[in-house]
Amino acid sequence: MKNKQLTVWESACIVTGYGIGGGVLAMPWLSARNGVPMSLVILLAAFAASVILHCMIAELAIKSGSDAQIIAVFSKYVFAGRFRKALTTGFFVVMALVLFTNLAAYISGAAEILSAMLGMPEWAARLVFYVFAASVVLFGLKAVGVSEKIAIGAIFALVALLAVCSLANIRNPLPLAAGTVNQALAYFGMAMFAFSAFFSVPQAAAGLGGNGAKIRRAVFLGILNNFVLILVITVCALLASDEVTEVAMIGWSRGIGSWAELVGSVFTILAMLTTYWSISLALADIVAEQLHWGRAACWLVATAPSLLMTFLGLGGFLEFMRLAGGLIAILIALLVVPAYRKCRREPGESLLGRWGGTSMQIVIAAAYVLMAVGNVVTV
Repeated sequence: MKNKQLTVWESACIVTGYGIGGGVLAMPWLSARNGVPMSLVILLAAFAASVILHCMIAELAIKSGSDAQIIAVFSKYVFAGRFRKALTTGFFVVMALVLFTNLAAYISGAAEILSAMLGMPEWAARLVFYVFAASVVLFGLKAVGVSEKIAIGAIFALVALLAVCSLANIRNPLPLAAGTVNQALAYFGMAMFAFSAFFSVPQAAAGLGGNGAKIRRAVFLGILNNFVLILVITVCALLASDEVTEVAMIGWSRGIGSWAELVGSVFTILAMLTTYWSISLALADIVAEQLHWGRAACWLVATAPSLLMTFLGLGGFLEFMRLAGGLIAILIALLVVPAYRKCRREPGESLLGRWGGTSMQIVIAAAYVLMAVGNVVTV
């Protein structure tokens, strides 16, 4: 690992930023269909599974060394034999397509809001968001870490303001009745996706110089940030929304008052911006690792295709989120646990101790299979 570049909080914010833009904002819509008690149980289970899985990835990254990204980790521990190169290349292509889909979702979602706020055509709003978001990533890990820290702080401040106003403008009782099995699976799938920072964990590990204790703390804090945001946003959106919308902030801010729509729009853009930063930084590092190109070329490959995808009419916000979540879940369920089993036999620090044993590995693999199912079922 390189020398330390990030603080624990900056690394945690990179982890938080990965999931905050899409899944978090979709949770209230799904929670309204599951009831608050069942939603909380599912959310706690997803939180626990996510912390353990991300610590597994962190340990894999540390033991792989040399700032290894997730593809190099899998190439070392899972892909083997004469087909190693072909499998590594195939995984790289599939993973890039998944991340392009993620990034396209955030460009599309942010552009809709910018278009409404500024009265510009959506195509122009997509370009504006892309230029602003992608330019930070060009400057590398430290620039993204500092930017994430500032943006996450602003997000918490905005959510606190809207939460206080929500309690003064309660319109609806909290839903208590549990939903269908499909609705519970869909909520679990989106919760797991909201906590996901699979490809950002290597950045956190590299930024903290491979220090296991600090990386474990950064992973926990990063996912905890999203847990708190999901909880506050869900409860307040359910209480105060004029209508619980797929992107929660839209209906929530309308229920509080017209001034809150602007605050809600700023929040949503910040949330999507932080996620764009985390994902595109991870993808740029992966491209550099696999293709050995210069920083500018890798940055362009990591960011430009997602912009092009937004002009191809590939579906709405939630469709983007569920598609990407399902694809990522399949990859993680198939590869992370087998890789971790091999990694655990090697000497070196264990981030999970007894929590990383065979029984827990089975539970985590099952959780991510359920996540995949949850992201394709009909709600």
